[in-house]
This record gives sequence, C-alpha cells and structure tokens, in this order.
Amino acid sequence: MKYVSIAPDGKEYRIPTEEDNAAERALLDQITEEQRKMGRKIVAVQGLGFVGCVMASVVADATDENGNPYYYVHGHQRASKRSYWKVPVINSGIPPVASSDPEVPEIFHRTVVEKKNLRATSEDYVYSLVDIVVVDIQLDATKPAFGQAELGYCDLTQFREGIRTLGQRIQPHCMVLVETTVPPGTCEKVVKPILEEEFTRRGIDINVNPPLIAHSYERVMPGSKYVASIRDFWRVFSGVNKKSIELCHEFLSNCLNVEEFPLTQLDHTNASELAKTMENSYRATNIALTLEWAKFAEEIGVDIFKVRDAIRMRKGTHDNLLRPSLGVGGYCLTKDPVLANWSMEALFDLENALHVAINSVNINDTMPLHTVDIIKREFETLNNVKIAVLGVSYLENVGDTRHSPSKTFVEALRKEFAIVKTHDPYVEAWPELEEAVVEDDITKVLPEADVVVFAVGHTQYLKLAPADVVKMCNTKPLIVDCSNFLSDETIAEYKALGCKVRGLGKGHIVD
Repeated sequence: MKYVSIAPDGKEYRIPTEEDNAAERALLDQITEEQRKMGRKIVAVQGLGFVGCVMASVVADATDENGNPYYYVHGHQRASKRSYWKVPVINSGIPPVASSDPEVPEIFHRTVVEKKNLRATSEDYVYSLVDIVVVDIQLDATKPAFGQAELGYCDLTQFREGIRTLGQRIQPHCMVLVETTVPPGTCEKVVKPILEEEFTRRGIDINVNPPLIAHSYERVMPGSKYVASIRDFWRVFSGVNKKSIELCHEFLSNCLNVEEFPLTQLDHTNASELAKTMENSYRATNIALTLEWAKFAEEIGVDIFKVRDAIRMRKGTHDNLLRPSLGVGGYCLTKDPVLANWSMEALFDLENALHVAINSVNINDTMPLHTVDIIKREFETLNNVKIAVLGVSYLENVGDTRHSPSKTFVEALRKEFAIVKTHDPYVEAWPELEEAVVEDDITKVLPEADVVVFAVGHTQYLKLAPADVVKMCNTKPLIVDCSNFLSDETIAEYKALGCKVRGLGKGHIVD
C-alpha cells in the first residue's frame, strides 16, 4: 500500500514517517524560538480547508504601523491521504484552492516565500508552541434522507477529537478561537468541557487557568473577492469569559480591517454561534421563496428576474431579494439551519423546531429537480439524450464543489438514463461525485449534445457566442438557462440559430 496523499492535479506526496515527524518537531521548536525572539506571537490554524488556508495567510500578512508582522503562523493539516498534500503545496508558496481572486496566489507567495512567516505542518506537537489557535475544522450536517432536512443532525466526532488534541497540547495562556460554523451552544457545551477535562488531567488548575475560548465566524465567499471577504468584512465575536473576549478583540483588530469594518461584540458565544446560523438561515429562506415564485412565473409567461429587478428598486427593504437558480450549494446555506435545529434538542434539550428554516433547506436541496423537469418536458424520454452540463462548482468563478446542486442534478439525469458530460474551468476533481469526469476543455463536452445546460455562471460561459456553441455541438441543442445567465438578446440569437431555449423562471420565452 502506498502511503501517499494525492493532490487534485494528480501529484503524489509521501505521508510523513515517525522519523520525519521527529525531525519536524525539532524544526518547529527552532522556528518558533526564532520568531519569538523577533517579538512575534505564534498562531496555529487548525484545518487548512477553504476558510482555514486563506485565514492563515491573512493572519500572517497582518503588520503593525512599521510593516512588521504581528504573528508567525503555523497552518496545521492532518496527515491523512485525503488532505496531507496541502502541507507541501502551501509550503511551496502555492494556495491549495482554486479561485478567480488574483490576491489568493499573491498573498500565499508573499507570506510563505517573501515574509516567510507562514508554514504548514502535519505535526500535532505544534499546538504546544502557540499563543492562539484558530479552529477551522470542517463541520458538516448529516441529512440521512433527501428532502427531509428535519431528520438532519450534526456528527461532532472529528470536531471533538480536534478540540481534545488542543486540550492535550496547548498551554493555559493559549486562546482557542473557534471560527468553524458550529451549532449554537458548541463553545459552552462542547469545547469548554473538553478543554477543562484535558487541562485537569494535565494537572492544570482550571479555577486559576480556565480555558480561554472565543468564537468569531467568517463570512467567506471564495470568489473574486476571496481574501477580502475574510480581511475586509464585518466580524461578530464573543468569548466564554472576559479574558477570552479581550484576547479575541486584540487578535481580530490586528488581523482584520476593523477601521472600515468594525467588530461587533455579542454577550456570549451562544449568541455569536446563533448569529451565524440565523444569518445563513435567512439567506436560505430568501432563496427558497424565489423558487416558488419562479415556478409561478414560468406558468403565466413572466420573467421572474425582471420582476425581481423591479422589486429590488425598493432600497432598504427589498433590495436584498435573492435569485432562484439550479440550486443552493456551498458549505453554509445547505447545513447551517440543520445545525441550529439539531442543537435545540441535542444541546439545549428543547422540544421546539425551526420549521421555516428547515423547510427552506428542503426546498433548496430539491431545487435541481425542477431543472430536470424543464428538460423532460421537451423530450419523450431522456434515455440516451446527450446533455452537456456547464459548471459543477456551487458558485460562479470558484472551484468549490461542496454540496454543489450540480451533483443532485447530474445524478437525477443519470437516473433517467441520460448521457451526461460535465465541464468546469475551475474544478480539477469532483470528490463528491468521483465517477464523474470533469473536463476543462469545453470542446470535449459540447459535440453532439442534445441539451446544453448553463448550470453555473462562470465568466467563461457568459462570454460564449451562441454561434460558436451551436457550431461545437454540431446540433441544434436545447439551451437551458438555470439562473438568468443569458440575456434576452443572447436567447434570441440561439433561437435564430434554430435552438429551443428554456430557463428557470423565464416564462416569457416563446417558441
């Protein structure tokens, strides 16, 4: 068996041996000692996923008025086959995520190669050396039945293990800042008891040295303003005690642009955790509402997007009306209402439920099936119908496929025995649907297509000329617009070329 971790580009990286780990520990001691002599505090970021890796670079990039970095940052990623590759990739100065934001590669090169104050490691020992740990462990919601989010729950096993590792390693003065989106009550009822238990086992008097725990959630958007969505954006925070709040305020003030985007302090971590899950539940509900009206608009010959534009003219009350699409994806809106709903009983022993929020998740999870229905109306059967799906990430101009609605869409088409090919310029691998081949060359998916689905609004797709699409297809395909990606003028061009066009919420299109 090969003990390697394979990166999305196919390159293999050997997983460290115990001998490697011993050498790594010695190196970590050396680096940390050197950095402390330079007057810098030491930070570890636990988890180098879509949030953690960029957060680590933002912290490392923060400087005082003289241009000196406040912190040295150790990014930590477990030495698993799935994820270890991130460590050597980051240490080469390359970000482990794909993004349309040009600042992502710039900030990694600046902090890793130029400033040399960001480095990744897989060695848990690093937590014994730091002053602050930023927790960015991925924490998901499990939904055991499709379209029944009310049955969803949160498996805290790996999160608990990560926190227990901190409890076994960190020094009493170290602040643990939970940035992961967690069920309300997690810092108080999960993190704090684990750290107290591990401190006590180590002989640390928790009355003299209570664990320092804070919570501050990110609002990251891994698109064209990926870095700015972490650094130049509003933050909410709180802590379990006064000292935790003070340390968190100091840390965030040093790292983030708080002059233009002031911090908001809430009374307790329960409030901060609830704020994140409620914030995303609001957005999820807003989107779910638009799908119902989009279906109505299709039936009565109305363009829902023009209606939406008219409504959004009412500034201050209605200008945040969101849009329907192929579906809702990503790491937040698909799970946060479920986390909050689960916590009511699991952590607070309450019998109530968040009915509106949970129903919005059900609507959004099943939303891709509506686009399947749009296609089915145009064919007697989808058996052997060749369908080109343009876009498999959950958002335009990013490579993040987590909970992408394209997965539900492709799986539903395959159940109808359609022949589905997928393309995405930002996605190298689709771990959630490993059997799918995601092409980066559009000429490999369009030829002979009976249907072309504009699933995601990547800039590359919006620039495609209808004549070029039809020429590459060598057919007159059905064109399906999943979220107003095609203007009326573009639609008219496709129709003039002999194509039929359909769109979600676009009831105004006539043959």
